[in-house]
Amino acid sequence: MKGIVFSFKKSDVQANSIRGFRLSEVRYFFKRYGIRVMFVGLILIGLAAGSVYARNADSQMLSSLDFLFTTNLEARMAHNFAGTFCACFTSDFIFVFSIYLLGLAPWGIPIMLLAVLFKGFGTGITAGYLFIANSLAGVGFYLLVLLPGTFLFCIALVLFSTSAFEFSKELFFATVGKNLPKHPLRRGFANLSSRLLSALIMTFCASLLDTALWTLFAGSFNF
Repeated sequence: MKGIVFSFKKSDVQANSIRGFRLSEVRYFFKRYGIRVMFVGLILIGLAAGSVYARNADSQMLSSLDFLFTTNLEARMAHNFAGTFCACFTSDFIFVFSIYLLGLAPWGIPIMLLAVLFKGFGTGITAGYLFIANSLAGVGFYLLVLLPGTFLFCIALVLFSTSAFEFSKELFFATVGKNLPKHPLRRGFANLSSRLLSALIMTFCASLLDTALWTLFAGSFNF
């Protein structure tokens, strides 16, 4: 009987320790990667919202958004290699540089969150419009031509937005707080600027990949 009671106590202790270990793992994960998860969530929310909104988007709105997103296929297909690359890189560069400027402002976090959400929203409009207008051919076009470069850029955007968020938060507390920041702001500025260079390199690679896939495979689809 004592052995049975002891085994039950032992199993309860093991279960509690496993729960505590898992809970500590979850806390550690969100403490270290919580901001990145938040930005990924914003992109996914915007993606879902944009896909739903694409049903009600008219041609005039899609043409106006083509500068930031690929919503006008006919205009993009008329470009040569250099024109396609410039269009892809310019649209992504606007988002990256905007995040950089917002990271240098103590009030930049709310607008930064909206900017990342808007990126997901525009991406969702592109995907939703291609599916609605061209059915399976539009899905194939998006998966083969647009998704690889978009996915690579979204990784760069999430990583860079995390750094910009952290520095903007430091600036905010340095502005409203009475105590000096723990780390020199000059070092934070240098770190954010170096992250900007890394983000631009990833953006360049994403645009190059996007342009190469567009040049190779876009002509295979008849819209």
